[in-house]
Amino acid sequence: MNKLTTYLGFCIKSGKIIYGIDNIISSHKLMYAILYDKSLSQNAISKAKTYAQRNSIPIIELDCLLQDILHKPNCKIVSILDKNLANAIMNCN
Repeated sequence: MNKLTTYLGFCIKSGKIIYGIDNIISSHKLMYAILYDKSLSQNAISKAKTYAQRNSIPIIELDCLLQDILHKPNCKIVSILDKNLANAIMNCN
């Protein structure tokens, strides 16, 4: 979890992260990974999985809560816009 926190911190500092399912779906930026935690609603999970499958984006369910890692209340899903950071996150998970 410490590595995940560090990598997500790098994403935030570099501006390579999108928060929220609506922002992810409406964004036209190239995404390399979608991360969500288990507290996300089933409706949002199905939207995210459909979007990820349609655009060939890996989607990862985390065991920890994103709002605790990111210090953003009610943040349950994010997408990563940097290829190297997305690969690092997928390898540490």
